[in-house]
Amino acid sequence: MDKDFWANAFAMPRSERRHDELIAKIARGIARRRLAFPAILALESVKPLNYLASQALIVLTPALGMFIEYATLDDICDMLQERKNVERLIAAIDMENKKLTAAPSPTENNQPADPGPTQNK
Repeated sequence: MDKDFWANAFAMPRSERRHDELIAKIARGIARRRLAFPAILALESVKPLNYLASQALIVLTPALGMFIEYATLDDICDMLQERKNVERLIAAIDMENKKLTAAPSPTENNQPADPGPTQNK
């Protein structure tokens, strides 16, 4: 038999879904809530266990299904099975956080210029 057949004989079929949109959506949500640092810290610390985290999400799907759609949970589980996707998520969170911190806040643009002290003559 062919070696390639046995290499993937018992592997779960990988979906060919694009995870770019999911990574961008998660990164925007985390950055918008100002949780970039704790999220990056958590992802970096559990990066070696990314596959186990995806399997834990499968176990927790019935409980998390009350808060998140099942299709989204399935996409997250599929995404976490590969370490490169965790790296991409960390990079996306960092990039979104930099975009938010670089942009001026709305109150800065609406402030009138300070005319200085007025003199009464």
